[in-house]
Amino acid sequence: MHLIVLALGLASDPGSAVAEGDSAYTRNDLAAARSRYEAALAAPDSFPALWRLARVESELGEDARGKEQQELIGSSVLHARAAVRVAPDSALGHEWLAVTLGRKALKEGPKKKLALAREIKSEVDRALDLNPQSARAYHVRAIWNRELASLNFVERMAANTVLGGVPKGASMENAVHDLERAVALDPGNINHHLELGRTWLQLDRKDDARRELERAVALAPGATARDPHYQEEARALLARLPRSDRDTLPR
Repeated sequence: MHLIVLALGLASDPGSAVAEGDSAYTRNDLAAARSRYEAALAAPDSFPALWRLARVESELGEDARGKEQQELIGSSVLHARAAVRVAPDSALGHEWLAVTLGRKALKEGPKKKLALAREIKSEVDRALDLNPQSARAYHVRAIWNRELASLNFVERMAANTVLGGVPKGASMENAVHDLERAVALDPGNINHHLELGRTWLQLDRKDDARRELERAVALAPGATARDPHYQEEARALLARLPRSDRDTLPR
């Protein structure tokens, strides 16, 4: 009985549940963080719980597979949409809706990916209108630019069908610009450097790519639970560069 009362007490205190979720998130215990943020939805319109749930579910979805991945990413989108509904003038809700839709798009085929493109751009632009200093929003818009600018012929034909053409303004140059802006605003973020390095590689700018990828590897992880994964990706991309240029790579 005591445990039941205790559980009910936690559920009725969304602020405490969010704080416990944040503590778990800091420890990279994403499953526990998700559980505590869900408990905070005893107050169903808790904006702090909603955007945090969107964040943690989208990150859990990155490492999941199959049906579990679909469910996690789908739930993250639903929670992000709810966050925007509850606090339409908060940049955080729009940021995380753009992030979750972007992650959903990356798991989809060409037509579904393109169908999501307009909403992603709308949400990220709204986030930047509300908070021009959002490194995360610049990052998302950069990936939007890169993905659309990298469409092959078949995908461009699909864009003509789904969108009436590739959205204007999507370019690799804009992808680089937005990622450089993200790095300037949040230089300790490993993923910003990783994706900027990846973008430079696509542009065959190997020296620039090497610089950013080595920075991604050298930074101390801890900003997100996925930092070790991002650093593994950076090392794998560096391995594709000439060995003579990797002799001093941090181990």
